[in-house]
Formats: sequence, structure tokens, C-alpha cells
Amino acid sequence: MFSFIQRQFPALMIGLGIITNAVTLLIPSALAQSTFYDIQSHWARLCITQLANQGIISGYPDGSFRPNLSMSRAEFATIVGNAFPNAARTRRLVKFRDVPAYWAYNQIAAASQIRFLSGYSDNTFKPNQNISRSQVLVALTSGLNYTPIGEATKTLRANFADAKTIPVYAQKRIAAATEKRLVVNYPNVKFPQS
Repeated sequence: MFSFIQRQFPALMIGLGIITNAVTLLIPSALAQSTFYDIQSHWARLCITQLANQGIISGYPDGSFRPNLSMSRAEFATIVGNAFPNAARTRRLVKFRDVPAYWAYNQIAAASQIRFLSGYSDNTFKPNQNISRSQVLVALTSGLNYTPIGEATKTLRANFADAKTIPVYAQKRIAAATEKRLVVNYPNVKFPQS
């Protein structure tokens, strides 16, 4: 069974698929030519290709994408910034004590100011920490200002066999993401893959 709090978010494509659905970033299929050699038979190939063609994501210098790697919070902040470059900065700048000279300082600051990501109570961002599936869904629904229409626990129980493992802090946001069809569960919709 999948644990929303314990398992990491290794399938970068799930987050990318969520972002694609969230902002309806579609490119005509004629333009969606993949240049990554390691995604040709991957289930999220079209989504990855679309986002790469739009400059939202990029691969590695060797021509790979490495679709099954975990994603750090800093990497996710960078993707959010690329996906929503014109989002209004409605939150004051937070100077996280663990990112002043970090490579993604500007991206982290922007993602925080546009309300997609927040730091921790100790004024850290933890940029190298792998971002969990629940954190990604909370980030997306927070930044997009989505709230659930129905009762959160009912929505979660109806859609996930492992709904009891979803952290309390994330339940309403994940219910909203579920209602908006942002949750990508492949290959089994009742047991989200990590």
C-alpha cells in the first residue's frame, strides 16, 4: 500500500502531468518530438515531451531524462517557476536560512511568494530534501487556490484504498486535487505509485 507521508515522489512525470493538467499546457502532437532517449516507452512520455518543448523542464546533458528519479524541493520550485512565470507574488519574501547562496535561491523565493511552496517552522526550506507526493499536491492546490467542493475524507476514501495514510495537513488539498483531476495514479488508480 502507498503511504503518502513515507514514500517519496520519485516519478517526476507524475508532478509534471499534474502541472500539465493544472494549467492546460498542451502542444499539438506534431510538435511533441522527444529528444530524451530513456523515455521512449515510458507511460508519461508525451507529458514529459510537452513540458520540455515548452521549456518548463529539461533533461541531463547526456540526453537522458531519468524519469524514475526522486525530485528535490528545489527542483520542484524551479519547475513551478517555469510553469507559472507570470503568477502574482502575493506573499512577502522569506529569507530561508538554508538557501542564501543556493543555486535555486531565486526559484525558491519565487515559488514561496506565489504561494506554491512554503518553508518549515524553523525558517528553513530544505531544498535538497526529496519532495513527497503529498507536498506536491498541497503545493499545486495552494498555488492554484483550489479547495475541495465535497467533504475531504469522503472524496479521499472514495478514490484511494490507502486514504488513511494521507497526512492530516494534506487531506483537504489532496481532496481538492482529486476533484480537479490533478492526481495521476499509474498504473492502478486506487493505489498511487510513488
